[in-house]
Amino acid sequence: MKKILPLSHPQHIILGLALVGIGLILIYNDFYFFWPPFAASFLNDDLIGGTFMIIGILVIKWALDDRNEIAVNRNLLIITAGLLALESTIEFCNGFVSGQPHMYTAGFVEAIVLLFDFSIIGKSKKRNY
Repeated sequence: MKKILPLSHPQHIILGLALVGIGLILIYNDFYFFWPPFAASFLNDDLIGGTFMIIGILVIKWALDDRNEIAVNRNLLIITAGLLALESTIEFCNGFVSGQPHMYTAGFVEAIVLLFDFSIIGKSKKRNY
């Protein structure tokens, strides 16, 4: 596969595609979150889904770029971890309140993607030397 498509950071591309997918789901479903009631309108805003998409595109762009600045990678992965932690927590809370199993499943999958992000953070370069 590396001979056909030489990628130096395939894990970043997988993570970026996951973020873009989550962003698309959140943009196209305006009534996805319902709890907590005071934050439902904010959480269902297209800005949240758009943020996921933008960060996902930036992660993919970083992986395909030739320069690959370490500070940019570190910042993108930390922002990704924060977004995924927030999303996973909200999914579990909505699942607990509603008892809908698909909310638990989505929260569990997003927690796994968060662990995948932590794995990438652990393996990434921390300094320029």
